[in-house]
Amino acid sequence: MVTINTFLMYGINAEDVTFILEMLLFVIPGAFILKEFFTIPLVKNIERRYLGRIKANFREFLIIPALIILINSGVITLVTTILKNIGEFPILTNFLQGWGIKLSIIFPLFFLVVRPTWNYIFTLFESEKIKQN
Repeated sequence: MVTINTFLMYGINAEDVTFILEMLLFVIPGAFILKEFFTIPLVKNIERRYLGRIKANFREFLIIPALIILINSGVITLVTTILKNIGEFPILTNFLQGWGIKLSIIFPLFFLVVRPTWNYIFTLFESEKIKQN
């Protein structure tokens, strides 16, 4: 998500790719810290207060990942919009346009590519582990 965000904000050419690779050393740990200490506690609080009546498997499969993606992408987009558009206005319009583009890429990518691949890989690992025992 961070890589997609930076490529969409800064574009793709040799100078920007080197800048992005240098930034990723700081941004990726920052994104994980954001997710662990801000987003996940916030989503768990929202789930506990407002989503109790929804079936647990539906919450775990769809709603919780969607909320985490929504909040993380929003915060990361806000930070990169502010850093890229220092002194430029309207920041809110730039933020909303960038966030909409990122969400239209990230949601299908996560739910149609990343999650099935992740589940398949871990299913393979589990089946190999069972075969070894």
